[in-house]
Amino acid sequence: MRLLQLILIAAVFLAVLTAPAVLVARGLWRRGYPLAPRCLRVIVPLQVLLALGAVVLGDALGRHELPALIVVATLGTSALGAAAMWAIGALFPARLL
Repeated sequence: MRLLQLILIAAVFLAVLTAPAVLVARGLWRRGYPLAPRCLRVIVPLQVLLALGAVVLGDALGRHELPALIVVATLGTSALGAAAMWAIGALFPARLL
């Protein structure tokens, strides 16, 4: 039962973390940016590393409200990934991607 809960929590974490960036990439792809989904190869692993690094750093600094720290790091990194995908679409014309 404990393993099933851990798997469910990991799946929700990854879904919340990557969904905004994937949705922005999908929107860019539909608007004519053919290689926008390829940027996810870089953005998604960086999001995971940044979120986990923020949680580990917060724990090492002695923050004891770990569940709140995990939620804030996940949501913040998720928004940062979506903003990065949006910036790629806004700054580079479709012919350069």
